[in-house]
Amino acid sequence: MSVRFRYRKAAFDTLPYALYVPGGSPPKEGWPLVVFLHGSGERGCDGRKQTTVGLPKYLKQHPERWPGIVAMPQCPEGLRWEGFVLESVYRLIGRLEREFGTDPDRLYLTGLSMGGHGTWNLACFYPDRFAAIAPMCGAADPFRVMFSLQHLPVWNFHGTDDEVVPVEFSRVLRRALEKGGNKVHRFTEYDNVGHAVWDRGYADEELPRWLFAQRRKG
Repeated sequence: MSVRFRYRKAAFDTLPYALYVPGGSPPKEGWPLVVFLHGSGERGCDGRKQTTVGLPKYLKQHPERWPGIVAMPQCPEGLRWEGFVLESVYRLIGRLEREFGTDPDRLYLTGLSMGGHGTWNLACFYPDRFAAIAPMCGAADPFRVMFSLQHLPVWNFHGTDDEVVPVEFSRVLRRALEKGGNKVHRFTEYDNVGHAVWDRGYADEELPRWLFAQRRKG
């Protein structure tokens, strides 16, 4: 199956982004919405570079595993997924929800490396908005995670041989989730895998199965 992304330029209050919309009719409740945050190497302004690594790469190979709209914003060069850039992602989510009538109870967030940081941080800012998150080789403030993500389903991935973001960062966050009382978190630690853990994580068909099975509580 050939997969084509739609590419949209930056507006005054949003970032450039790529978009995947499944074929056929959406479910009665609307399509789920998945937001993917890329790593530092894909920053720029072309709106396309972020589609070459991680989730977009495996989405092209197996679109049947991702039955939802997937948004792939691009962080500007020299910036990170924080501050007004992260708020731009949140505004984009609202815009896409209105445009496509997506299912408000099936909003998912995932990202790798720098985007893993952004995934943790955006979820901590808006924990009641997401149905689940899947950060990969990221990091976050463990105290914020402990007190903000007490009920949010989380599946975190990291490689034991990561020389960019040490695996201990994720181990600390696992303990933070446990201390915060989160009973719906998972942590997959791949032995002998370096920073590019996303090549294992996004290739695992169990990830989208788990993700799309989650629904926002309350």
